Parts: sequence; structure tokens; C-alpha cells
Amino acid sequence: IRYSSQFSFQVTPPNITRHFVLIRASFETLKKYAEKMCIKLPFRKNEKENKNTSGCGSNLRKLNPLRVHNPTSVRREDYFFANFKQDDCRKFINHQYEERLFDKVDRINIVQHICSNTPFGEKKEGEIGLRKLIYRGAYKAGYPLHDDSGDSKQGEKPSNDRQRLKRDWGRFGRIVKFQPHTAIKNYFGSEIGFYFAWVGFYTGMLAPLAILGVLVFLYGILSAGSHIPVKDVCDSRNKGLWYMCPLCDKKCSYWDLASSTCHYAYATHFFDNSGTVVLAVIASIWATLFLKFWKRRQRALSQKWHTNALEEEEPLRPEFPKENLRENEVTGKMEPTMQSKIRKCGCLAGVLIIVIFMVSLVIAAVVAVVVYRAVVFASLSGSSDGTTQARIITSFTAALLNLLAINVMKLFYKKLAVWLTDWENPPTRSEYKDSFTWKMYLFQFVNTYSSVFYIAFFKSGHMIGTPSRYKRIGGSYRLDGCSEQGCFLELCIQLFILMVGQQVIGIIMEVAIP
Repeated sequence: IRYSSQFSFQVTPPNITRHFVLIRASFETLKKYAEKMCIKLPFRKNEKENKNTSGCGSNLRKLNPLRVHNPTSVRREDYFFANFKQDDCRKFINHQYEERLFDKVDRINIVQHICSNTPFGEKKEGEIGLRKLIYRGAYKAGYPLHDDSGDSKQGEKPSNDRQRLKRDWGRFGRIVKFQPHTAIKNYFGSEIGFYFAWVGFYTGMLAPLAILGVLVFLYGILSAGSHIPVKDVCDSRNKGLWYMCPLCDKKCSYWDLASSTCHYAYATHFFDNSGTVVLAVIASIWATLFLKFWKRRQRALSQKWHTNALEEEEPLRPEFPKENLRENEVTGKMEPTMQSKIRKCGCLAGVLIIVIFMVSLVIAAVVAVVVYRAVVFASLSGSSDGTTQARIITSFTAALLNLLAINVMKLFYKKLAVWLTDWENPPTRSEYKDSFTWKMYLFQFVNTYSSVFYIAFFKSGHMIGTPSRYKRIGGSYRLDGCSEQGCFLELCIQLFILMVGQQVIGIIMEVAIP
């Protein structure tokens, strides 16, 4: 039945051949549940939409290098939509074609709704839905079927939506092209469509900020030679004029500022100049504007895709215990009961204790890196000529160690966060995701940025000390302080290692390994 949704179940009992069960809904069933789920269907063509499709604007769109020219995806005409009613079926577009009245995504949603809300046992026992059957082991998995993935031959048009998306969107050559958001939404659904719309919008908004950052960096390079502190440090006539206190206690002597920090002063000015302040202010304004513009974009897409009034009743998680269910006297549905205050406070207290303990481990790891910096810097800065080299080597190696610690702790804590959320056992999937998200966010924020905060705000005279009043680790090693030009270059090195390292690890895990 071509118009029917197809939903496959995989069954794998022990020592038995794997079986697949194909579920398809009849046209009458689709109409019944489309009305029940308030699915919107087109009923009239929007004739105002296509008034400006010709002329100068159309020619400019054709010349736009960011657009996919001659796309294979079928451009759908714009319609007015309304909630589907069986009694008014003849008023909707394509009512005479059973296989074309409902979109593929709508049919899949209807079948999935039926599978999620059909009881297979006693309602009072919570024996409802496919997820519960999968949880009990009656089925291995349940999923909607994709279109054929075979590539179309050269010169032939793609035969289905998946092949069209692969040619117009899922290729490396399309990396600088606009995404076909509507085609993505029509195939994968509105949630996936919104996700890729957000990614594309965020990437596009980053472009002007990145260009401004490059301009500020170039300004730093061009103005470094005329910057007075850099000129004073690099002027050979000032050699032997300014002597600095020893960088370590025993084998380090006084050292000449002008002869050993010239290159470091240049590199610092590349990143830390008067334009950096302007960039910071603009970046703060940009962050606010990004949120506002994305809300507008989200509302526009929601109106275009007719999802602004879409509400879906969320089923209970199959792991939620049946003892915590009770029947609603009005609706007759099984709903979760409120947890007792004692159990709720106990769960919250237990989670907070474990999260605080893990955050303390992160801080301990940062302290270990600080100790490493003090030891390595003291061992490498034996001579005045090696001051700059010692700072750079110490910063790079400490940042790499910090990156390693971040990812090891993240892997461990992710499993711990899943265990804690399972222990809380929220009733719905969205509540489960929210509970898991705030745990991971709190930990990841401390885990990723604690070392950055230390360098930016705490690595100063108050933490390091001053001559004759240095702070020491275990009474032996002095904490390494900022350079004479400040900690900005060291902060840049730390951020560069963390951000680029995280991207490389993510690409390896998500792209290279699969």
C-alpha cells in the first residue's frame, strides 16, 4: 500500500533467526488519527507568494554563489493550512489521491503515535506502547524506514527524497551552500529541520564576527612595531637597563628584560591591543543580537512549517514504575503521581552531593596542572635566554594535559550523569533530557573553563605573590606568574588548545571512526 506509513519492528529472540514486522496504516486510520492529532493540511494555494518570482530579484538569486543552482529537490508551492477534519476532507488539496493527501512525515507520526499509545495489556499496569514492549524485550527496536539509499546514475534524476537530499545537501561540495531547510524538514521532520536551521544560522552569524577578529589580529601585527612598550623592550639601546628578579630560587639569576622578552612582547601585542577591547564589546552585543535574530528566524520557520500551534501528548517512559501511576478520573488515562517530599529532597540532595564531589575533582585536576606548571617552568627557566621558551613550552604542555583531563573526566561523568538521571527516574522523556542536561552543563562548564578562569582572573600578584613574599607549593616550588606583558598570550594558547583540541576529538569520534 504505497500511501501507508511503514514502521518496522526488529525481533531477535535468543537462538532464533531475526524477524522484521512491517506496520502499515490504512487510509481510514490515517484520516481518523490525523483529525485526533490536529494535523494541518493545505486547503488553498497562496497566490500572493509567487508575485515577485521574476525580474531583477530573481536574477540576483540565480547569480548568488551560496545557492544550489539547478537543485533536484522539488520546490513545493505555498498553501494555506488548516486542521484536518474528516467531514471536510474534500476541501483539502489532493483529497482525491489517497497516497498524496498526507505527507510522509505526517503518516510516520500517525503510525508512531498509534504504536506509542496502544495498550497491549492492563492499562492500570502501564502496559502501553511500543517503548514498553522494547523495554521488556519483546522487540529489539522500532523505527520508520528510510528511502532507498542507492545513488542515481550519472545524468539521471534522483528517484526519492533521500537521493535528492544527498545530491543537493549531503555532499562535501555543498559545504558553502545554503541548506534546503524545507526539504530537510519534509524528509526528517520538523525537529531535525529546526536543528539544521539553527546550525546554519549560527554558522552564518559567526562569519562577520570571525572577519572582525581577523582584522583586529592584523591590526595588532601592523601596529606592534610602533607600540611603545614593545619598542622599549626590543630596543637594543635599552639592553642592560632593566633587570628583573630571578624566576626561580636557586639556579636562576637576575635577567635582562630587553634582551629576553622581545619576541614574547610582539606575540602578546598581536592578540592584546586596543582593537581587542573593541572586539570584546562587539562580541557581547553580537551574542545578544544572535539570540534575538534566532528567535525571529525560529518564529518565521515555525509559521512557514505550520508548527507554531503543534502540541503532542508525550507518553510516559517505559522505565517509570507502575507503582507511581494512577488513573485520572476525568480523562481515564494513567498519570504519574507526585513524589513524596522526603524522596524528592533525598534524590536532590544525593545528586547535589555527587555533582559537588565531581566538581571538586575537576578543581583538583586544575590544581594538579598548576603544580605541573610551577615545576616545569622552574626547571626550564634556568637561564635568562630561555625565559620566553620556558613560558611557551609550559603553556602548551599544560594546556594539552588539561585537554586530556577534560576529556577523560567527561567520559566518566557522562556515564555517572546517566546513572543519576536513571536513579531519579523522571516520568517523561523531555523531563529526563532536562535533568540530564543540567547535570552535564554544570559539570562541563566547570570542567572546560576552570583553567581558563584561573589564568584570566586568579593568576596575578594576589595568587602568585611578590618578591620576598612568593606563594609556594609544598614549601618548595613557586607558582609561575604572568609574563611582564600579562597573561593574555598564555590565555590565548589555553583557549586555542582547548577549542581546537575539542573540535579535532569531536571530528574523530563523530566522522572519522564511523
